[in-house]
Amino acid sequence: MVDDVPESMAATVAQLEERGFRVAIAQDGEDALERAELISPDLILLDVLMSGMDGFETCRRLKASESTKGIPVVFMTALGETAQKVAGFEAGGVDYVVKPLEIDEVLARIKTHLALSAMRAELEAQNAQLRQEIEKRKRLEVELRCAHDMLERRVAERTSELAAANDLLKQEIGERERAEETLRESQGLLQAIIDNSTAVVYVKDLQGRYLLSNRRFRRLCHATVESVVGRTDHELFPPEQAENFRSFDRRVLEAREPLEAEEVVPQDDGMHTYISVKCPLFDAEGEPYAVCAISTDITERKRAEEERERLLASEQAARSRAETADRLKDEFLCTLSHELRTPLTSILGWAHILLRTAKSDAATLERGLRVIERNGMAELGLVEALLDVSAILCGKVDLKPQSVSLAEVIQAVRDAVTPAAEAKGVCVSLSLSSTTSRVWGDRGRLEQIVNNLLSNAIKFTPSGGRVDVSLEEVGATSQLRISDTGEGISADFLPHVFEKFRQANRSTTRWRRGLGLGLSIVRDLVTMHGGEVRAESAGEGRGAVFIVDLPLMPVIEETAAPRSTDAGEARSV
Repeated sequence: MVDDVPESMAATVAQLEERGFRVAIAQDGEDALERAELISPDLILLDVLMSGMDGFETCRRLKASESTKGIPVVFMTALGETAQKVAGFEAGGVDYVVKPLEIDEVLARIKTHLALSAMRAELEAQNAQLRQEIEKRKRLEVELRCAHDMLERRVAERTSELAAANDLLKQEIGERERAEETLRESQGLLQAIIDNSTAVVYVKDLQGRYLLSNRRFRRLCHATVESVVGRTDHELFPPEQAENFRSFDRRVLEAREPLEAEEVVPQDDGMHTYISVKCPLFDAEGEPYAVCAISTDITERKRAEEERERLLASEQAARSRAETADRLKDEFLCTLSHELRTPLTSILGWAHILLRTAKSDAATLERGLRVIERNGMAELGLVEALLDVSAILCGKVDLKPQSVSLAEVIQAVRDAVTPAAEAKGVCVSLSLSSTTSRVWGDRGRLEQIVNNLLSNAIKFTPSGGRVDVSLEEVGATSQLRISDTGEGISADFLPHVFEKFRQANRSTTRWRRGLGLGLSIVRDLVTMHGGEVRAESAGEGRGAVFIVDLPLMPVIEETAAPRSTDAGEARSV
């Protein structure tokens, strides 16, 4: 290979080709390396002076490569110094031809080196083959001698033994083959049975290593037969489950009898519950050598049982609520009929007396009219309570919001109920620490809230008792507290005190009168005003406290709000 084709070389190349040599020309050292790797030439003619990598370095790299190190390299160059020739031979060249070239000399050298290369290759191949044959023959001779000696010894030693033991061996072989066949059939039958079982089946030795498992167990562990046998629970399951399994195994071995227990096993879709029956396996001496387990997945059954229990509890709760509602309805209807009939009886009675008496004196007439008026107002109160409840349930309560002073509302209600309180001997006291704060609401409904709570406190406070009414600002709310020293509320009934138609003791209805709607109306009206109401009591006979929190009007809103009138704009709630 040469890097270019000058006129002096062109003639040489042409003459080489004319004499049957195949010539490949490289443009530089890198190209020469690539072409040598690609075509593996029989001989390389290499110039020293080339662009980039010189001929010496190119030769060194050719000799360093396993695939090109055996190709003869002949330097053809104009550099004829001895040092340059030595460098060429040190780089691995086999010859060094100085230009100008004599084609006959070049051809002679090429043929010589090609012949030497061919002979060298043939000699190396023959040597390698010869060495292999020698080594092989030596090994065969050694092996043959060893085999011959061993054979001679064995023949001498075993001839007599084999003759005597031949019949016995045949018998033992036959029996063993039959036993092995029976065992294979038995194991195959056992494996087929447990593999087709829907339960998880496995056997472990005393150290907890698995000896046998069925297909369902291996699917559970995502394992094969080979990967399960010899492994322990700690290698197959999380630590907590593994320790639970081993603890159950130890209990079975200690009890020396079958035991049953539920085991929780992690699976791809979550935790599954298995009912496991484990029993010890005993050897011929009666000692346990393994534990056999059969585990059935009861996850769906457990879920069904839990769902059934949940549905049963839900049905029982719904039935209880329905029975309670039905009982409350019956009690309410009974109370309602009594409450409506009592004032009507008085009204009709006095009307009959006045109509049948031609000349009633003024005192009798006034008394009768007052009874009629009082019972008529009571009747009106019952009807209004029913209408309020109906309107609240239907969402048709119309509020007329305006700026309202709660202090004025409380004083007005206190003045209205004072006669009834004094007649019963109950002291009503006021403590209005906040008289300027105002709320945004319906004055009439706010008076109804205070009236219901205050009347209720007076009703359930015995003679000589006390009812305290206080008003104060707590943060952004106006807080009304009405406490009494009356009968109090039991802890069982306290959560239901604001429910419709509920009364703690139905026997008190007969002499105190009432439908059990007042506190329910209070709760609904307070909620409509954006507030909250709650009840507190230390228990029966220890009084009660009712607390109402209503949001205060911001000062900026109060100054900007128009002056309220009794006929404020209606707001439907």
